[in-house]
Amino acid sequence: MKQFSNIRQFNKRVIVSGKVLEIYEYENPICKGFAQKKAGRGNSIHTSEEVKETNRRKTAQRARATVRRTANANPQLNKFLTLTYADNETNLTQARKDFDKFVKRVKTRYKDFQYLNVVEFQKRGAVHFHMLCNLPYVDVNEFSKVWGHGFIKVNRIDNVDNVGAYITKYMTKENVDARLAGRKCYSMSKGLQEADTYTDENEINDVLESLENVKRIHSSEFETEYYGIVRYTQVVCSKPIKSPRRRRRLFQKWRNAFEVLPDDTPCPF
Repeated sequence: MKQFSNIRQFNKRVIVSGKVLEIYEYENPICKGFAQKKAGRGNSIHTSEEVKETNRRKTAQRARATVRRTANANPQLNKFLTLTYADNETNLTQARKDFDKFVKRVKTRYKDFQYLNVVEFQKRGAVHFHMLCNLPYVDVNEFSKVWGHGFIKVNRIDNVDNVGAYITKYMTKENVDARLAGRKCYSMSKGLQEADTYTDENEINDVLESLENVKRIHSSEFETEYYGIVRYTQVVCSKPIKSPRRRRRLFQKWRNAFEVLPDDTPCPF
């Protein structure tokens, strides 16, 4: 019986990222602690095109969820920066080299520079970069020279209460561009705050009891293959949501590091 001592199950998962709280309530309990045999690679020659397409969609969904939650968990990223090319640059490899050089040049000027970046492809195929960052005031014309490949646009987003939804609208929603095959569609600075995930009932109760200054609530339901009906609720507050007691929070993060949670289903925001 000792081998089953780490097995646990839960029907509810709460994710807190800044001012946004998400609740997933599962019809069928999720069990953790079983040793799982790793499946084969999704791009195996024996994998059908239908399965590959499903995997690509799941990967895109997880990417949007990660970007959305990271953006909301880092309110210091309060500038929205768009980098465009004067020429029709369609080579993603070259564009990312240009972007990496741009970041290095910015960091020589602003040592505490942080960013969260997503790639967008225009209809003509041109590569664009959209960034959330913590730049101070900059002269746009002068800063364009730091980019050096075209035009930039800088906007403050202090009045946006769900920044994650704001930036993910630029990410591919349906079909993943072939240029992104095997690549991430986003990048970010090291050290950004991550969203907090809770599956412990006591911690979830602590979070829900601390809710205040609620601005709006949205709920929806969807059906999954393994977990049955899942009820999703998103709560947006006007102030950052308080976390449970520090000791329990640290324990939960340690435990989450050793478990794989179910795939996220994209929310409508």
